[in-house]
Amino acid sequence: MPKLHYLSAEDNLISDIDPDVLSELRNLRVLRLARNRLTTVPAALVYTNRLQALNLAGNQIAELTAASLPPLPALHTLVLKRNRITYIEKNAFVNTPALRVLRLEDNLLSELPTAIHNLPMLEDLSLSGNKIERVTSGLQACPRLARLELRGNSLSQLHHGALENLPRLTTLILSEARGLPGVPSLNGTTRLRTLRMDHTRLRELPTNLCNNTPQLRALDLRSNLLTSVPDLHECSELRVLELSDNDIKSIGDNALKGLRKLHDLLLARNRLKWIPSDAFIHTPRLQLLDLEDNRIEHIDMEAFVPISKLEDLNVGNNVFPSLPASGLQRLLHLKAHNNPNLRRFHPPELFPRIQSLILSYAYHCCEFLPLMDGAAGVNEEWAEREGFSDLVLLPPAHVDLAAWANATDIWPHYLNATGEGGSRLRAVGPWSGTGVAELKAGSRQVRCLPLPGPFLPCVDLFDWWTLRCGVWAVFLLALLGNGTVVFVLVFSRSRIDVPRFLVTNLAAADFFMGIYLGFLAVVDAGTLGEFRSHAISWQMSGGCRLAGFLGVLSSELSVYTLAVITLERNYAITHAMHLNKRLSLRHAAAVMAAGWAFSLTAASLPLLGVSDYRKFAVCLPFETDSAVSLGYVVSLLVINGLAFLVLLGCYLKMYCAIRGSQAWNSNDSRIAKRMALLVFTDFLCWSPIAFFALTAAFGAQLVSLEEAKVFTVFVLPLNSCCNPFLYAILTKQFKKDCALVCKAIEESRVTRGIGRCRHSSNFSNRQTPANTNSLAERSSRGQHGAACACRRLLPPGGAVVVSETVTNNTGNGSGEASGERLLRWLRACGRRATTPAPPAPRQLPAPPARAGSVSSSVEFSSSRSDSWRTYGRPPPPPRRAASWLVARKTSQDSNLSSSRNDSSGSNATASTGTWRTSRSGGSAATGTSTGSRPRLTRQPAVVADEPPASPSALPPPRMLHTIPSAAETELQPDDNDAR
Repeated sequence: MPKLHYLSAEDNLISDIDPDVLSELRNLRVLRLARNRLTTVPAALVYTNRLQALNLAGNQIAELTAASLPPLPALHTLVLKRNRITYIEKNAFVNTPALRVLRLEDNLLSELPTAIHNLPMLEDLSLSGNKIERVTSGLQACPRLARLELRGNSLSQLHHGALENLPRLTTLILSEARGLPGVPSLNGTTRLRTLRMDHTRLRELPTNLCNNTPQLRALDLRSNLLTSVPDLHECSELRVLELSDNDIKSIGDNALKGLRKLHDLLLARNRLKWIPSDAFIHTPRLQLLDLEDNRIEHIDMEAFVPISKLEDLNVGNNVFPSLPASGLQRLLHLKAHNNPNLRRFHPPELFPRIQSLILSYAYHCCEFLPLMDGAAGVNEEWAEREGFSDLVLLPPAHVDLAAWANATDIWPHYLNATGEGGSRLRAVGPWSGTGVAELKAGSRQVRCLPLPGPFLPCVDLFDWWTLRCGVWAVFLLALLGNGTVVFVLVFSRSRIDVPRFLVTNLAAADFFMGIYLGFLAVVDAGTLGEFRSHAISWQMSGGCRLAGFLGVLSSELSVYTLAVITLERNYAITHAMHLNKRLSLRHAAAVMAAGWAFSLTAASLPLLGVSDYRKFAVCLPFETDSAVSLGYVVSLLVINGLAFLVLLGCYLKMYCAIRGSQAWNSNDSRIAKRMALLVFTDFLCWSPIAFFALTAAFGAQLVSLEEAKVFTVFVLPLNSCCNPFLYAILTKQFKKDCALVCKAIEESRVTRGIGRCRHSSNFSNRQTPANTNSLAERSSRGQHGAACACRRLLPPGGAVVVSETVTNNTGNGSGEASGERLLRWLRACGRRATTPAPPAPRQLPAPPARAGSVSSSVEFSSSRSDSWRTYGRPPPPPRRAASWLVARKTSQDSNLSSSRNDSSGSNATASTGTWRTSRSGGSAATGTSTGSRPRLTRQPAVVADEPPASPSALPPPRMLHTIPSAAETELQPDDNDAR
């Protein structure tokens, strides 16, 4: 192959080359042996005396000696970067006198090789990424040197005059020279156009910099320690000034004086607080201004007027409340993102040439939507690219490709410095794609980010009336249903047991969801047709964060409580025979305390910076920009999915347990149907949310945003309005509790009415026939077992006589006879026979310990003053008269635990009866309690003899199993002592 000119053997495992391999390639011009395992320069190159370019990058060459390179008189480009070169001999390049480009980046050199002094034709020298500390003078031996790159070296011993008298030097790169003591002398470098000294810890520039470099066009001083804009008024040719990442606090007071040809000014990430009106009066040709990420609180209304040619403005990540529009009529690209105080934006009429906008809120783009109709798909693609991250520009022909690749922000430097920025930016920039953001005759297309959408709407929070009405219905049902459940379960007279406690927590959690929907419904109703005008105020308000907090708290607490209820019911069903093994109320309280702690923590994280409630109008933490926020959202979705699987598994197990029992009946079929209904509602509400949210979090959007919004604000809260009906309102025990609450309310009203009547008319001192009869009835239920013979003295109708005697003052004979008979009756009452001792109570075997429901029956109050008048002696001490009824409850009457009844009597299966203990009696004042346990006794319900004028047809006395109260056990010894 004698005519071969180009040979590439890159990315192989070549460690050595036979000397005779290249003997026949005498016309070879370019040889590429990069990324192999060569340890020395191949000796076979002796036969390639016409070689012009040699690439040995990425090998393992350790040093260069005088014999390393054979005579190569035509070689002009030598690339030795990314090797292990630590030493270069002085005469290493004697055999390559025509060398013009030498690349020694990323090696282990500690000083500038003196062998370079033997290269008079050298134009481009790159030594970046080494460990060079000392640089002596001697580069003057390379008079044609045009580009010198020493980036990434310490340069702590840089000679002051090492870079002087380089008349053709146009580009000097001293970036990341951490040990550089200061700006070296550039005397005699009159053609220098690009100077980069970023990340060098400079605090100031020499005053004669512009005098030594009169043709300077690009100056990069970012990431230094400058506190003010350097004095550059003598650099009249300067086009690009990069001062980002410094400590500059002001740009007023003629700081930019003399820079009339300046095109690009970059002042990002400084400490600017305000932009005065005279900040840019000396830069009338400014086209690009970057003020991102400062502390700008105010921009003067006339600040941009002197720079009427401005085309690209970046004022993002600041805190000013308003952006002046004066002077921005020629603006093409505007970035005003991440500014929470910029809540209002200008209409499109003030930006007649605008092509792209990146704003703080999606609602700012609402007015630009008519100009974005033809660029919807392009906006999404642009958003995926995240601005300039994928920007590709073609460099000018004379620009070095290595410098272009190493500088991420090199495009403004070179485009504006060469004067070709406008044409090249229009030709290859990101704004000139086919059909994208072009100015057309009679119309234009604009791109604006962030885009409005269903979760960031422009018109209404709820886009259509069907969704709006559905949200209102769910909101009212959730609020009223759960509120009713909480009220009835808390204020009923039934004992608080485990199921009732858990259902109360569930209702409270779902009640919070009703409050969350109430916030959204009220905001939507108050902003119909003009939501974008109030959206930012709503999202930034504390109400939005409170609503989001309640929404997340409700969702997680409801899921947790449902799981606990299901597990408890599952254990009760599958272990029905172990009645002594039940979840106690104390343990249930501890479990729910853990659930409340978990839910409060999950709802508080967005308030502490993990995701954010303020990103979307529905105030839910859907942000997934950061890894922490994504992990937060995914964790909640996974927890909800696992909870649903727990519910499904437990209900299937309970169904199988009931189905396999021998006591399967119609009631069990009804329970099974209710189980299926519970699982179906849970599946309907949770599974779509979890599935589509997880897929969307990882980038697969299977549903549109409109459908996702319906799932979020309607389907997900739907479970909160169904739970109170499924778990409480439709159960028998809840109806009983409602009846008890209603009866208690009615009794309290009657009691208050009687109290007011007694207070106003001295009701307690009247003796009416009704009171007399009620006295007789109440006395018959007391513990006075003596036969009262006083009423026998009264004739039939004696009650009427008593009434007439008391009320009439007539003196006829019949009245006197009646009065005498009344006196005898009263004296007989005082001479009552001694009360016999009650019969000895019979000890009954205690029933086995079983879970039962205790419900308070109707309480009867007695007037002790009336009893005293009837029996003629002081009333007994206050006592708690109570009787205990023990009855067996059948399986048809008991609500099985699978129906999620809140009574403790539902712990037994269909084949197991439950003992129901109900307490009836009068309510008593608080008294001293004894340590002895009540005993079951059989006592006659009526023991007193009938007084005169009592009804003759009374039923026989009923024998009731009663447990004497503490007051009764204390009263018996007292009565015996009295007798």
